[in-house]
Amino acid sequence: MAGSTRFALADAVALVTGAGSGIGRATSLALAQQGAQVLAVDLNGEAAEKTAVECAQIGPEARGMVCDVADAAAVHALAEEVHASRGPLHVLVNNAGVGMTGRLADMSLDDWRWIRSINLDGVVHGCRAFGPAMVEAGRGHIVNLSSALGYTPRATEPAYVATKAAVLALSQSLRADWEPKGVGVTAICPGIINTAIIDNTRFLGDQGDYKERITKVFRRSHKPEAVAKVIVRAIVDNRIMVPAGWEAKLGWWAHRFLPLSVQQLGARRNL
Repeated sequence: MAGSTRFALADAVALVTGAGSGIGRATSLALAQQGAQVLAVDLNGEAAEKTAVECAQIGPEARGMVCDVADAAAVHALAEEVHASRGPLHVLVNNAGVGMTGRLADMSLDDWRWIRSINLDGVVHGCRAFGPAMVEAGRGHIVNLSSALGYTPRATEPAYVATKAAVLALSQSLRADWEPKGVGVTAICPGIINTAIIDNTRFLGDQGDYKERITKVFRRSHKPEAVAKVIVRAIVDNRIMVPAGWEAKLGWWAHRFLPLSVQQLGARRNL
């Protein structure tokens, strides 16, 4: 679904988290190609700087910055630095995320706090730190990375599904509040994308043997650049929610139209 306005990316100041690799890197480059000034943020400073250099080679100036999105104080300090030098952002992409595969009984509270602190709290921290200034300026766009699993429950990934479903609901709620004030909010729900997320995934309980199989699936999946194109288009067209990838689109239609009993059968299956 789309809003009524189109967003110009030329000369926009765009901040992307998790920009050192995968979807974050591809999105940073795609925004630079559209003429945006990119702030590439990552926990890995070397990776962030590498992305910034690549962005500057194809677009306006870019800068690599280090931040742990799970740390609210660090994100707010980042926002203060950005606002002092650049003013309110035009585009914020909350992309940083991690994975976790394992049943609830195999998950410790530390596991839960870890994935929630990055996948959900990291998005909240970014929106709270940068969003109000964008609303006050009366313009801007925020993209939050959810997942096709945000609307496709799985018995073996309750924590990941819960965090991504929360990001989807949060994004829709924020849009209801901020879009009338000039700030669009989009949830992007990728399917299976060939990124390094497997390297940042915890495999719990009997899911340890699952890693090799799922790694092969990811290697044959969509490229991050495909999601980056979806993100750029969603910003320009002010979309509410966009599934990225055929399996994500199929999952969305299944979520909307299949009986819950049938969806539960799917949730019990493993890749």
